[in-house]
Amino acid sequence: MHTTRPHRLSLLTGLLLVASACSTGPELDLTLHETDRGAVYLERISDRSFQAAHPITLSSDTMARVLRGVVVKENRGFLGILVAGKPEGVRVFRDEDVEYLAPLLVEGLTRAASDEQVGFRVIQTGAHTESTKGSLYAYGRSLYLTLPWLIPVSRYGAGGPTLSPTILFIPESAKRPDSYRDARSTDATLVIDYDVLATMPVASDMRPTAAQPPTPAKGEPTQRDTDLDALRKELEDIKKKLAEQEAERTHSATSSSPKTTSRSTP
Repeated sequence: MHTTRPHRLSLLTGLLLVASACSTGPELDLTLHETDRGAVYLERISDRSFQAAHPITLSSDTMARVLRGVVVKENRGFLGILVAGKPEGVRVFRDEDVEYLAPLLVEGLTRAASDEQVGFRVIQTGAHTESTKGSLYAYGRSLYLTLPWLIPVSRYGAGGPTLSPTILFIPESAKRPDSYRDARSTDATLVIDYDVLATMPVASDMRPTAAQPPTPAKGEPTQRDTDLDALRKELEDIKKKLAEQEAERTHSATSSSPKTTSRSTP
């Protein structure tokens, strides 16, 4: 079939517009709040066929528990665990971040339309000032929280190589299984059952910013000591097996070598 030049140009322009829309991400609809601490805004969901469960009303306490429940734990290689010990889970959002974001995210969910999500930016100050972005929407009885800056990145640290970190949610029973993920979900998306979370006792939440191991009684071995002992034993077992295999190969090579027969001198 012959295609005219104007038709080809029109088709090419359409494809470029689609590609541009996909690359720029969600479109900003409305800024709800913006200060030097961050911002909360409504974004248009690029998938026009998707319908979120907005607007909905959640309590600020439930939203605060959602933010407090996000925990990240580094995965270290064998050497990293041996040198630095098993890593502890660390809360992603500090108490001041939760205090700032929770009521604004609740407002965002009450004002968002079914084709919008709530986007946010929070500025964390400390040794280094960092600006992190995320997004949130409700679908069914679940909250879909995406934190792009937590997408796993492997690197090499002082305690040895660190592999892809694990993103957790506490309490774990309020986290939906991976089968609830949709086309908009990434490796940094958590799906949370907000109804279950709201009815659970607060004692099940993780309060401190960083998990602190309990102080052992005097003379009582710590969990790290136990783990290190287990790793050392495993390493000794591996060395022993390698030595046995090497001895067996040496014995086999000696047995299979041709024997030299001496002759008597006539």
